[in-house]
Amino acid sequence: MTMHRQLDGALQGLQQLAYARIAREFARAWHARANASEESEAILGEAHRRVLHCEQALAQLRVVLDDPRQIAELKVSRALYLRMLLESAPTRLQSWSDCETLDDMPKSHLFEWISYDFEQLELAELEGSMTDEEAVSYARAINTAARVRD
Repeated sequence: MTMHRQLDGALQGLQQLAYARIAREFARAWHARANASEESEAILGEAHRRVLHCEQALAQLRVVLDDPRQIAELKVSRALYLRMLLESAPTRLQSWSDCETLDDMPKSHLFEWISYDFEQLELAELEGSMTDEEAVSYARAINTAARVRD
């Protein structure tokens, strides 16, 4: 497997895991709202199994991705992608308020709200774990992207 294909596979795996975790948290919240119906229980169980499957797939990829340059490129690429998602938050979240109760919140709002929170957390973790070299590469990529937009 070439380095580019490995990186693409890892990025795809990270996004699948992120989505699975968001879906699991959404299922938990909806399960609580649905007062533990059998259907919501089954959805929650399936969401948890999907997270476990994604975690196992990524664990297998970690064995292949052992080059520090690949890992650095992966972290920077993932962080840039998360920044792009967070930049779309004003459109996705629009005029929704954190003051809305779960009972009043439509499913789509709840899902986007959970997604936004998870995206922020993952980006903060990635940025906090970057080496000095990775942080410099990341800052350069952010500056380049900003210049392209302007």
